Amino acid sequence: MAMTTALLPIPAAHSPALADPEDDGSVEPLVVERITPDAVREDSTLRIAGEVTNTTADSVRDVTVRVRYSRHPFTNRDELDEFASGDGWQPNAPGPDEEVASALPPDASEEYSLSVPVEDLDLSSYGVYPLVVEAVDGDGGVIGSQYTFLPYTGSGGDDVPSVDIAWVWPLMDRPQRADDDTFLSGELRESVRAEGRLGRLLSSGAQVPLDFAAGEEDLVELLGLGEEPGATPPEEDGATEEETADSVPSEEAAEDGGEDDEEQSGAEGDGGGEEPGAEGDGGGEEPGAEEESRPARTEGVPITWAVDPGTLDDVHRMAAEDHEVLEDLLAVPAEADPVRHGAGADESAQVWLREARAVLARDTVVASPYAGADLGALLRNDMGDDAAASLRLGQEAVLRALSFEADGAFAMPPGGMMDDPVYELYAAQGATRFLLAEDAMPPASWMSTTPTAQAPLAAPEEEPVEDPFALVADAGITDVLSMPSWEPGESALALQRFAAETAMIAGENAGGDRVVVASPDPGWDPSPEFADGVLAASDDLPWLSPEKLDEVEPADADEREDTRRNLDYPDSASEDELSPTYLGLVEDVNNDVRLFNSVLVDDVDPFRPALLRLASVYWREEEALAGATRSLVLGSVQDRMGDVRVIPGEPVTLASQTGTTGVLVANDLEDQAVIVRLSVFSENSERLSIGSYTDFFEIDPGAKTTVYVPLSARVNGRTELTVSLHNSAGEPISTQDTVIPVNATGLGTQALLISGIGLLILVAALAPRALRKWARKQASRSDSAESGAGGQDGAATGGDEGDGPDGPDGPGDSADPAPPGAATTPGDPGAPGEAEASAPSTGSGGHTAATGAGTPEAGGDAPERDPDGSGK
Repeated sequence: MAMTTALLPIPAAHSPALADPEDDGSVEPLVVERITPDAVREDSTLRIAGEVTNTTADSVRDVTVRVRYSRHPFTNRDELDEFASGDGWQPNAPGPDEEVASALPPDASEEYSLSVPVEDLDLSSYGVYPLVVEAVDGDGGVIGSQYTFLPYTGSGGDDVPSVDIAWVWPLMDRPQRADDDTFLSGELRESVRAEGRLGRLLSSGAQVPLDFAAGEEDLVELLGLGEEPGATPPEEDGATEEETADSVPSEEAAEDGGEDDEEQSGAEGDGGGEEPGAEGDGGGEEPGAEEESRPARTEGVPITWAVDPGTLDDVHRMAAEDHEVLEDLLAVPAEADPVRHGAGADESAQVWLREARAVLARDTVVASPYAGADLGALLRNDMGDDAAASLRLGQEAVLRALSFEADGAFAMPPGGMMDDPVYELYAAQGATRFLLAEDAMPPASWMSTTPTAQAPLAAPEEEPVEDPFALVADAGITDVLSMPSWEPGESALALQRFAAETAMIAGENAGGDRVVVASPDPGWDPSPEFADGVLAASDDLPWLSPEKLDEVEPADADEREDTRRNLDYPDSASEDELSPTYLGLVEDVNNDVRLFNSVLVDDVDPFRPALLRLASVYWREEEALAGATRSLVLGSVQDRMGDVRVIPGEPVTLASQTGTTGVLVANDLEDQAVIVRLSVFSENSERLSIGSYTDFFEIDPGAKTTVYVPLSARVNGRTELTVSLHNSAGEPISTQDTVIPVNATGLGTQALLISGIGLLILVAALAPRALRKWARKQASRSDSAESGAGGQDGAATGGDEGDGPDGPDGPGDSADPAPPGAATTPGDPGAPGEAEASAPSTGSGGHTAATGAGTPEAGGDAPERDPDGSGK
């Protein structure tokens, strides 16, 4: 291998090989796997290694890998992009080459290794130089090529320029849940494993080995996942359906309910006052508890962790309790239910939380709004309460997951963009350091170099504790960090570009000390090699000096230069926001949530996190998934509202003019007591009226209560009662009322009158017969007397055989023989007018309502009754 004095003709860009690839893009024909060192000095030896592959259908002969470069460095950062695309100027200085194979069959690969003393390259001074590695065949046709960069520091003395670099390391993901118990997919479970995206980001950012094994510890107890801060254990004895609502009577309810209305409405919109854990994610430390002294990082590059509280909350929920995971949500037809799989508390999530708590405690942690809520869109669409709630719930979620709070001095608006309303919202929360994208505060038009990250901000309306300033992430570095790094050779090229980009910044003649902020995109998914490599390079490259972000301060006021434009919110940023139409649909769900909250006794807002997840910036380009998630949340709210209900009863038969019926109201919510107003209306008040009843009452979690409603029927017949539940403000909490049929039979006073008339008729019908029978009996006795007087001659025989010891009419008498022609009455004669009593009929298909006046059953006592006529 030797330096050639001439090169074959140089193509203007990537040139095809002799034949088209069979599977274009599946395999790179030329891979650069390693470039060492990433920054060369005059006394270094440059080494390049990789692999060349024949991706064509024909054999390629006389394959050579060679290097081209330029002895002139780039003059500005824009030239890096142009050169990397292959469309810019082409370097023509020859570098080392190596013949790889005399013949390379289809799909065959050969490794190559090139090296050259840097002094032989004759580079002029500090800077970044273009470098092309390419494979050619014997005819000069390019098989494959890679465009990369060669940073050069000269002799490596003290004259190497430098720039400070501060890292923002993201731990963020899109919202993973609909309601608190329903995960949209199993993606998060995979992500928190050691080889998953969040697992790898945690490991690389830690810069020390992590242990993703569960070990012998009880992680639920160790992490406090079974605890619910601020929760009050429910009472064991709940009301039963036999118990009457013990509450304010209807006349007093209207007076006492007014204050409750105001208190309930105070929780509407933003879920104010809820304790962490109100979202159903029990566990974590008690809010307000003093933070223990956190250890400081002692090795590696200092970084600032940028967390999405919604992501931490998702991991915490998955680690704490059983939950449901949906399958292929977008594949489900409209109006159909997705397939749900039950899952237990996830051990991988528990391990990730354990490691995250230990690692993140050593560095500064800053938080985005909860679930990356689109603050600009919310404020623009009069949803300011939700915007404020996203900041408050964000801090609570961080505390619950990590056991310490994020640094409240930092504000990290989604996408790094904010307008004046978002700025004022953050400033009102005490933020003074704003992490922004470069589009929010671009370099001043006169700037030809990279300005420092710090930029002063105009004072907000509320006087801040200290002067606010922005920390602007470098857009070029963010783009470099987004380069692909998973396929063979991609990581090496991305690392080389990172070195080149930062070397260009350091080499600019900008004057004064500068800081650049390296901030990857929230969804950053680097290979471990690249993630580890950029942090190592930040420490190893001679022009970079790692800096803690929370120690970066703006220059003194008298030394500042206006190197950046004022805070800007371009039209493109407004156009990217969630649309008013979509947020209107979210507000519809919000209205149902407000109604649900209005019946809860505790001042909680359990669906607020779900609403904030619906308002996430992640849905800007995921309309289908956003719509499906919104439908799931709406269904969950309505299902929970349906758990507070009137249990339909059997039709009521009113057996008199007045009576009482019981209405059974159930609270099937297992974790919340409710306070509701019962409304009962008669379909026809002329026919059936309703008396005073207890209409405003509280029901414990999982309990039922019966409200007794007095009824009064003026006209017989069938009518209906309409029963519904309302909040304290009188709003119905269900779209469907309960209907109870009532059948008034009129068997009270009318029944007594009819029975009396019937009795008189019966007496009138039986009286003549009884008189005739009595007359016959008297006549029979007279005849017997006469026979006795004329038969004294027979006294010697012992008298009448029919006489008993008690006389002629005593019970010992035998029936006197009837005179010839006399009628006999079978059976014992009863008292005139005597009739058997009977109970009233209940009617068909229903039950008899308790009455104020009734007929006792034969042989029994009348039932004891309440003063209102109801039976006990």
